[in-house]
Amino acid sequence: MALEFALLIVIFAAIVVSATFFSHIFSELTRLPRLIFYIIVGLSLGPLVLNLLNPEILTINEGQFLEAVIAVAVAVIVFEGGYSFNRCLPHEQACSPIEFRQLIGNVLRLSLIGGLITATLMTLVFLFVAAIIPPLALLMGVLTMITGPTVINPVVRRLGIKEDVAFTLEGEGLINDAIGVILASAIFTAIQASLSGVPIALPVIVTVNLLIGVLAGLAVGSIGVFISQWIGPRFNARYKDQIDTHSITHLSRIGMLIVAFAAFALAETFAHHAGIVAALIAGIMLGNRDKFGIGPEIDWEDYESYDMKRHIEEGVHTFQSDLVQLAIAAVFLLLTSFITWDLLYVTLFTPFFLAGLVAVGLLIIVIRPLAVMVSTHRTGFTLRERIFMSFFGPRGIVIAATGVFFSITLSLNYAFVYPQLTGYIFLIVLLTVIIQAGLAPFLAKTCDVCTVEYGEPSAAEKEANLNEAREGS
Repeated sequence: MALEFALLIVIFAAIVVSATFFSHIFSELTRLPRLIFYIIVGLSLGPLVLNLLNPEILTINEGQFLEAVIAVAVAVIVFEGGYSFNRCLPHEQACSPIEFRQLIGNVLRLSLIGGLITATLMTLVFLFVAAIIPPLALLMGVLTMITGPTVINPVVRRLGIKEDVAFTLEGEGLINDAIGVILASAIFTAIQASLSGVPIALPVIVTVNLLIGVLAGLAVGSIGVFISQWIGPRFNARYKDQIDTHSITHLSRIGMLIVAFAAFALAETFAHHAGIVAALIAGIMLGNRDKFGIGPEIDWEDYESYDMKRHIEEGVHTFQSDLVQLAIAAVFLLLTSFITWDLLYVTLFTPFFLAGLVAVGLLIIVIRPLAVMVSTHRTGFTLRERIFMSFFGPRGIVIAATGVFFSITLSLNYAFVYPQLTGYIFLIVLLTVIIQAGLAPFLAKTCDVCTVEYGEPSAAEKEANLNEAREGS
């Protein structure tokens, strides 16, 4: 049995890598988010077509396999999001990151005020339009407030969205990931406790989990910053003749991964689902480690030092991006294998489907614009920028992973939960990605929120920009 399970894991890993490879190719050719192709591949390999991926692998050991995959994936995804937040790679000369404190207020307003409006109104939609019982409607409402940085970040960077708008949208996704998962986890715990007759204080759980996540992230992030900024440069200087740049890059990759998992694991040890907050904070600290000023200053006019810095940062960023794509592919392939013909029938050929379309339509056309317009009032954004943000808020991996896991667990007590919640979650993710991410280039051009023409500069252009910057210094 153990051998069969190990073989199953190896086969699944091979499928994940292959799906990531081909999805990347099709995404580049069509300019559509990779998420769409992950879902297509997952549906093709699942029970609907080839049945190579079966839901039984997700329920091994009472769903612990699924929970473990989600935990690892979320840790990597959120850490990378925080690491890349408000910073540019040294070779991206056209990018000049805005100071964090300049726009963090706008990010918090959009995340907290906008998130509260979204969660409240979507709870009412699920309660009255979809006729879901109040506890589950509240759970769905909170999950719906989580936007998808894994979809948003690549789109805004590829389109060259203005820095303040891009910063705000990326920051909203990261903060909503952390807060939304903590709130949803607390509601999920309260629902489970109510089924067993145990009273639970929801505000206390939320506060404690957030506090534990913050403290764990600060602790592990501080250790990572100290090692990379104080010990690392001295180690490199002493052993520079024995260790080349490639080895340093490799060590930096592994070190960042250790920090991500350490922060996540430390927080999860004390509070379930607090790890996402810890991973986010540790990622932000490591990504902006140069600003702490505890290590020796780098002479940027020294071309050799500049090249080494660029090489290391490119290597770390590429490594993390690859891991994130593998993590996203793994989760979506697993989740889409839960879509059976019975679930598809319930989702598409019953009044349930109409209610889902109404809910997603209200989210895209009414609730998201209202939340953005209210939370960005008097923030300095132009009307066109606010319109773009109003109609660009696709959902992604976090709502899909946590939502489906919650629905699977709760289905043991509520038989109707799995088809309802799972169907709504996939409708929300799929439709927001197709509509909002798909129309983003047209909307960005119409609202004039791009700083450059559509598309990234070529490698030759980037190298020319780099040489020009060096000559200017």
